[in-house]
Amino acid sequence: MSDESKTKKPKSSNLSNMSNNLNKTIRKLTGSKNQTLSRSARKRIIEYIRSNEIQPGDALPTEAAFVELLQASRHTVREALMLMEQENLIYKIQGKGTFLKKRPIHIESGLEKLESITEVVEGYHLTPGTQWIGIEIKNPTDQMIEELKLQPGEKVITFKRVRTANTNLASYCVDTMPLRYFETIPREIDEESLFSYLEKTLGIYIESAVSYIVPTLPTGEMTHELGVPQDQLFLLLQQVHYDSNGVPMIFSNDYFQPDIFKFKVNRTR
Repeated sequence: MSDESKTKKPKSSNLSNMSNNLNKTIRKLTGSKNQTLSRSARKRIIEYIRSNEIQPGDALPTEAAFVELLQASRHTVREALMLMEQENLIYKIQGKGTFLKKRPIHIESGLEKLESITEVVEGYHLTPGTQWIGIEIKNPTDQMIEELKLQPGEKVITFKRVRTANTNLASYCVDTMPLRYFETIPREIDEESLFSYLEKTLGIYIESAVSYIVPTLPTGEMTHELGVPQDQLFLLLQQVHYDSNGVPMIFSNDYFQPDIFKFKVNRTR
């Protein structure tokens, strides 16, 4: 057998496809890295604004000053400021500089007391808002069956909402309940607080919850509905809510925007 017959050269079309796929992968990785750097710079600029008590209408340091302060590239700083401008946090005046339009929102919530998102937001003298994504009836997952103590064949109703604080994205909420509690299916709920709606409409009073905090990336549904990047970090507060009789009523997956929400736990020894 000749050497030529032992070694087969790849076809040029295959080499071309491999090269194209490699280039696409490199571009994707590079873009993801740039997005991560710009969001990190944005976070540090917001921390600078908070710590220096910069007020709306005050001038921010120049782009060059932020490059030196953050030890970041000019491109990264420019992208970070562009993100903040898109979020309506800052504005630019040609020839004069960049100015703060509104102070970034910061909410710190303790986990010891069970409060609705509406109550927490209002407690900071901010305006809560709700954008409904949908209400749907579906078969439960295995975790829902276990947490809500569902019977075989029992269906659930899931409420999906975006919660805002002064129009800023605060959280993406997915709350699931046994369908048996609803005589009619609501198309939308006027109440800002789901707790208030359940108490007023169904006579269900949520008294306690067991919660887990998990850092996580957004779901595919979140990237589609909210337009957030796939690598943006969220704080998932996964909870089972119980009524005054200790019956599990709501299984929740609430994804909190960490730039706005921080959770504090008081621990003693």
